[in-house]
Amino acid sequence: MKILMLTSTYEPLTGGAETYARFLCEGLVARGHDVVIATDGSWLDGFPLTSHEPGGRVLRLRTFAGRVDARDKVKWRQMQYSVLDELGDVLDGETFDVVHANSHETLTLASMVALDIDAALVCSLHEQNPDLERYGRGRCRLSYQVLPVGMYFAASRFYADRAVRFGVPADRLSLVYHGVPPIPVDARSRAAVRGWLGLSEGQRLVVLPGRVYTRKAQLDLAAALPSVVSRCPDVRVLLAGRVSDFDYEKRMWELLRELGVADRVTLRQDLGAADMPGVYAAADLVVQPSLEEGLGLALIEAMSAGRPVVGTRVVGISEVITHGVNGLLVPPSDPPRLAEAMVEVLTDRRLAASLASGARARAEERFSQDRMVTDTLAGYHSAIAYQRSHTAGGTGT
Repeated sequence: MKILMLTSTYEPLTGGAETYARFLCEGLVARGHDVVIATDGSWLDGFPLTSHEPGGRVLRLRTFAGRVDARDKVKWRQMQYSVLDELGDVLDGETFDVVHANSHETLTLASMVALDIDAALVCSLHEQNPDLERYGRGRCRLSYQVLPVGMYFAASRFYADRAVRFGVPADRLSLVYHGVPPIPVDARSRAAVRGWLGLSEGQRLVVLPGRVYTRKAQLDLAAALPSVVSRCPDVRVLLAGRVSDFDYEKRMWELLRELGVADRVTLRQDLGAADMPGVYAAADLVVQPSLEEGLGLALIEAMSAGRPVVGTRVVGISEVITHGVNGLLVPPSDPPRLAEAMVEVLTDRRLAASLASGARARAEERFSQDRMVTDTLAGYHSAIAYQRSHTAGGTGT
């Protein structure tokens, strides 16, 4: 099968949508499928336009950005179609069995591509609350009701419920949890990461993976940290993720300094996917105090690496963690309860080991890359059948 994946962001950016696309495409290639990934390369001058990677042939488009700002072009038209112009030039008449859109904005583009080449159209929509944005209800109605999508992949019940709410029928909706490959943990990578953090083996490392902005609730971790430090004096915190809200980051550092714990925290925005196995290996605890979450892919990665985890009792994370079995759940926006759970794991090694073992088992059972690829391929075949039945001469309407 030949698949075109349109994803507006991809490596070296890290995040749920980017990691999903990478692991899915790598799994598809490993099974012998031909995958082309098209993404925004306008901010990556050092990367080639075309590269062959484990996830397939990656096209990092950048000419379109210059067309948008060209003085002799209509900007609104270029905003809509300049990516299609460049993509068409690069692909030069290639055809595909499936076009897979990895976001709302790419779904609009993917629809035009799929309709043009008579390919099946599928999508995985990762945006948290698109219906709450300006004209967001219209955006969702377009995506879920109007565009010719043959299969919607929902990464959790959070996304599945939204699709149902906007009218997607059951036969075109597939709940396919994000999957990750087994994440190796070894003493060498643990030592390397702890070395560049300047940690001794006796110090405890807490990792919060994720972009720095309101939904990820780094402020709640900051508020919880003094209580944790009072009972675990050797604790250190690594925030692994890029800053998406500079005002929020400023408030976070102000609070950390006000509470006298800023020297306990390191922020690294330059960590890519290749770095994260070492980060998880170095961690004694991984926390995700999110205010809301579609699923919590970073937690799944940590669980696959056999790390104890603490998350908030919100939709999405509650599908990942069973309290007391493979992690601990605390209420969102509750720094005292967050601190209590963190201290419980950091001071009780038997509990930490039990949760870590349960976490790895949970990741292998529900959130494996192999299972995700198998279920996705089944959805592709359904979408192909749907597309054929809805083209001229087919038996559908």
